[in-house]
Amino acid sequence: MNTKKIVVLADIESVRVPFTSFEKALKEVSKYGDVAGCKFYGYSAKRTKDYADFIADNNYDALSSLAGKRKGKLDLRQVIDATRIAENRKIDGIFLLYGKGNIKPLISYLRNLGIEVYAGVITPDENSAKCNQTIILEEGLLYTQVSHAAPKKAAPAPAPAARPAARPAAANDDDDIIAKLAALLGEDSRHGVRGQPSLALQ
Repeated sequence: MNTKKIVVLADIESVRVPFTSFEKALKEVSKYGDVAGCKFYGYSAKRTKDYADFIADNNYDALSSLAGKRKGKLDLRQVIDATRIAENRKIDGIFLLYGKGNIKPLISYLRNLGIEVYAGVITPDENSAKCNQTIILEEGLLYTQVSHAAPKKAAPAPAPAARPAARPAAANDDDDIIAKLAALLGEDSRHGVRGQPSLALQ
């Protein structure tokens, strides 16, 4: 019987959980298939040093922080890698630990290709609701839930005091980039995405 292959793409700068919680998540993911590879984004020898031995022992890719990336926001390298790896057609699922931003176009794109998407989050959101499974990560706690229900709506907040208009959030720019990327990849999927996946698969 063929076992599903799952790739892990983890932004450990934006999703701040200790390695022990990440390791539990990998065990949970392994229930759905074999972990074929991992790639880390926002790795720091000082801040995320508890991941160092795991990365070195398995010879996994670990990228440092992306220049200009705002704290906690999406790492667009992760989005690009996910789409390219999916086009490789050698995997069955992708486990994503991602920063704040709209990746619903990416999730839809992956699932339309038949790729199962697993979200690793501290708090469920609109992105994780679109995934096949959601794995909740906390300090020493982990459980799995099926992501069919829409995320809960927050209670209305009191109207804020008037203040000077602020520059539009960069997250909107990221959302627009991701939407355009998904549209382009939808077009390219008939011909194959140019370039090679940055994560080697067995």
